[in-house]
Amino acid sequence: MRILLVGTGTLGGNLAEHLTRTAPQHELGLLDCDRGEERNLRNQPYFAHQVGKSKVESLAENLYRSSGARPQVVHKQLTASNASRLCEGYDLVGDCLDNHQARAALQAACRQRGQRLLHLGLAADYAEACWDERYRVPPDTPRDPCADPLSRSLSLAATLLFEKALESGHNYGCTSGDLHISRLP
Repeated sequence: MRILLVGTGTLGGNLAEHLTRTAPQHELGLLDCDRGEERNLRNQPYFAHQVGKSKVESLAENLYRSSGARPQVVHKQLTASNASRLCEGYDLVGDCLDNHQARAALQAACRQRGQRLLHLGLAADYAEACWDERYRVPPDTPRDPCADPLSRSLSLAATLLFEKALESGHNYGCTSGDLHISRLP
């Protein structure tokens, strides 16, 4: 299966790393316009020497080093005018974006193309994987949920939700409270 991950920050970066290690049969594409920043190092799979570099190029380098994967990369901003063309040739698009305008453009393009679209999202203590048919693009929030200290942990939970949704066709969500931790004797 050819999967395009749109957005390679906390959600998309960690999902790409997970998929190349656990599902190497998938051909992966990465799309993002951002460059690595110092603040990304805490929750995203990048290294200090990659600050200032294209996230998709840096992630592709990291994936190759860890698993031999060679994803197709596109360092471009997704807009309403280019979304359809950028999603061409993929069986599934994974929405890992963090803003309303780009998510809406991606959703419109995939709906127009009849293309499968699976949305991943994070909030303060919540992660979800939701198929497009039941998804409403949320408004932008003033606070970036991916900057939260728990966001890396929740993004790893979101990768499991993505896999479960892909396998079953259902939508999934979880909160940090759902991840019950017990002290052992």
